[in-house]
Amino acid sequence: MSATVTAQIGTTDWHLTGIRTTRAGEICDHCPRTLKNLYDVENRITGQTMTVGRGCCKAVTGWTLAAAEAARILRAAQIAARQAEVWAEFTAAHPAAAQMLEDDIRTWRPAHPGQANIPLHVKNDIARGATPRSWWEGRIREYCRTRCS
Repeated sequence: MSATVTAQIGTTDWHLTGIRTTRAGEICDHCPRTLKNLYDVENRITGQTMTVGRGCCKAVTGWTLAAAEAARILRAAQIAARQAEVWAEFTAAHPAAAQMLEDDIRTWRPAHPGQANIPLHVKNDIARGATPRSWWEGRIREYCRTRCS
């Protein structure tokens, strides 16, 4: 990925840009403590970046950030960024098929209550990137065959 993946911290202007652990320790940018567990944060409005401990995260950002929650929101942002990247690759390789899927997702209506949005599932399967490119092509060919017949 070319850009740094960040996750917004609550409803604040602060974004979590990384979580690190160091044996030697590093000084908190907010207080004089030496930290082993580090949280890199950035204020998107001011551009200010800091490395803080979890305890100082509330003082700096105004929001209490539990360690597990910090890891979860950053990981979710990384997954979303990777899926967007994979979808962009697919769109570049198959522009007509990608446009057809996007159009079908927008206009899709269930035939019965609870019916899954099939075009959305196809797009999500592709975006997850957990399958080889040959699978993408087979899945989209099958989708096009059933859609166009």
